[in-house]
Amino acid sequence: MLEVARRSRVEIIIDVLEALQDEGPMTPTRLATVANMPYDRLQTVLEPLVAKGLVRVRDMGRSKQVEITREGVRALHDLKRVRRLLSDLGFA
Repeated sequence: MLEVARRSRVEIIIDVLEALQDEGPMTPTRLATVANMPYDRLQTVLEPLVAKGLVRVRDMGRSKQVEITREGVRALHDLKRVRRLLSDLGFA
């Protein structure tokens, strides 16, 4: 049977922040698609990112737009650096 590799929570956060950095503001539905995750799981990931100021959700009337903040860009850079370091050390 084919084993599916699961992403860690850190990998999911990196994927969400990268999607926002690469493609710019988007609806939560689009972000869930780009980050390859169910919408309901995205909501549980976004809540702490919003609380920490890494992303912002703007109400655009009938829809919402999620965007990365400057602090989110810095956090993404740091997370990617740590991921590389762990990989170089053989942990990932």
